[in-house]
Amino acid sequence: MRTGLILFFVALSVVGSAQSAPDARDYQRRLIDATNTYKSGDLQAALDSFEKLHGEDPSNVDADAWLGFLYLRTNQSVKAIPLLEAAAKQRPNDLEVLNNLGNAYFMNGDDDKALTRYGEIEKLNDKLFEPYYNTGNIYLRRKNFSDAINAFTKAKAAKPDDPYVLNNLGVAYEGQKDYEKAATEFEAASKIDPTNTTFARNAGMTLIRLHHTAEAIPFLEVAAKGDNADSSVVLALGDTYSKTNRRADALNYYEGIKDRMGSNASFWFNLGVLRDQNNNPSGAEEAYRKALELNPNDLDSINNLGLLLYREHHYDESATLFDKLSGLNPGSVSAKLNLAASYAKSGSLPKAIEVWKTVIRSDPSRNLVRLDLANALWDAGDYDGALYHYKQALAREPNSAEALNGIGLYHLRQSKLAQAEAAFRSAIEADPKDVPAYNNLAITLERMNRRKQAIAVLERAQKINPADADVTKNLQRMRSSG
Repeated sequence: MRTGLILFFVALSVVGSAQSAPDARDYQRRLIDATNTYKSGDLQAALDSFEKLHGEDPSNVDADAWLGFLYLRTNQSVKAIPLLEAAAKQRPNDLEVLNNLGNAYFMNGDDDKALTRYGEIEKLNDKLFEPYYNTGNIYLRRKNFSDAINAFTKAKAAKPDDPYVLNNLGVAYEGQKDYEKAATEFEAASKIDPTNTTFARNAGMTLIRLHHTAEAIPFLEVAAKGDNADSSVVLALGDTYSKTNRRADALNYYEGIKDRMGSNASFWFNLGVLRDQNNNPSGAEEAYRKALELNPNDLDSINNLGLLLYREHHYDESATLFDKLSGLNPGSVSAKLNLAASYAKSGSLPKAIEVWKTVIRSDPSRNLVRLDLANALWDAGDYDGALYHYKQALAREPNSAEALNGIGLYHLRQSKLAQAEAAFRSAIEADPKDVPAYNNLAITLERMNRRKQAIAVLERAQKINPADADVTKNLQRMRSSG
C-alpha cells in the first residue's frame, strides 16, 4: 500500500523583537517583510530575502530558523540542517524549530537524530500533533509497525480528522496484518478526503483482501479514475464487478478502457474471460491472443485460448497450445489431459495414447484417464492393450459400466458370447441408462440366435434415448429380418 508520507513543517509564528540601533531596526523590518512575503505565497521571493538576510548576519536566530524552514519547503534538507541546529542552540525550547530540525534529519535519512528531536518536543508539550505524526512516519519507514501505531494513535488523538494520520495508521495496522483495523482507518481517511486516490485505493484493496467485495467497489471506482490509475486497481475494479454478478458492468468497463490498458497482458486476459462469459468467443479469442502477444508464456492465457479453440473445434491449434502449456508447466495434469483430448479429436490418436500413458504412469488411480486410454487403444486396434486397461479400471472401480462394456466388446470380438453377454448385463446393472451396453448386448443375443430377446433389449434402449442412431438402425434391421 502507498502511504501519505508527508512531513508536517511548522512555519515560525514570530520573529524577534526590534533592537534600538537604526541598522538593527531596519534588519528587523526586513525580516518581517520577508515573513509577510512567505505568507503571501511567494515562496521563492521569501527564500531569496532570507538568504540575503542570513548573508548579512549569519548569527541571527530568526534568519537561521526561517531560512532553514524554507530550505525544508524546497526539499533542501542538507542546507536546512546547520541553520536549524544553530537556531536550536539559541532556542532549545522552541517547538517550531525543534520540529523542523527533526524533519530535516528525517528528510536527510538520519532517523535517530530526528526521533531524538521529536522526543524533546514531547517532553516540552505532549499535545503537539506534528512530532507524533512525523515519528510515526519514521517507524513506518523502518517497518516498526507497533511503534508506528503508537505514534499515529497519539497523532490521531491530537488531530482526529486528519486523513493522512488515519491512512498511515491503516498502513501500520496492515503491516501487522490486522486488516480489519487497517480497513477501518483507510475508509475513514477516504471519507474525509473522497477525492484522494491513495486513500481510496488503500481502502478498496484492503476490503478486497477481507472479501468485502461489494463494499470495495465505491473506493475502487474513485481510485481507478484518471489515465494514471494503478493498473492493479483498474483490474481489481473489473474483477469486483464480476464477483458481484455485475458482469455486464465489468465488460462495459473493460471495453471502455482498452486504449488506457492496451499494453497490459492481465487486462486482455480478463477481457477475454468476460467476453467468453458473455457468449462472444471470437472477441474472447482476440483478447487472449493480444494477452499472449504481450506475455507469450502466460499460463492462464494459453490454457483459456486452448480451451476456447477446442470448444470451437480447432483441435490442431488447441493441441499446439496445450503442448506448449505442458512444457511450461510440466506438473499440470489438466494441460496433459487437454493435450491428449486435442490429439484424439484431431485424429492424432497415437500421440493421445502416449500422453494418456504418461499420466497413468504418474498416477495409476486416475480411472477416467485409464478408460480414455483403453478406448483409444481399442480404436487404434490394440485390443489386448485396451482389455488390460479395462480390467485395471474395473479392479479399482468394480461397478464401472464403461469398463464392463469394454470387456464385453473384447469377448464379443473373440466370439466368447456367454462372457460378452455377462459383461454387458453387468454394465447395464451398473448403469441402467448405458445405451451402448444395451446395443452391444442386443448384438450378442442376436449372434446367439436370441433375436426376440435382442429386440426387447433394443426397445428398452430406445425408450432411454430415442435419438440413438445405432439403436434405431439395429432395431429396424432385426425387425425386418425377423
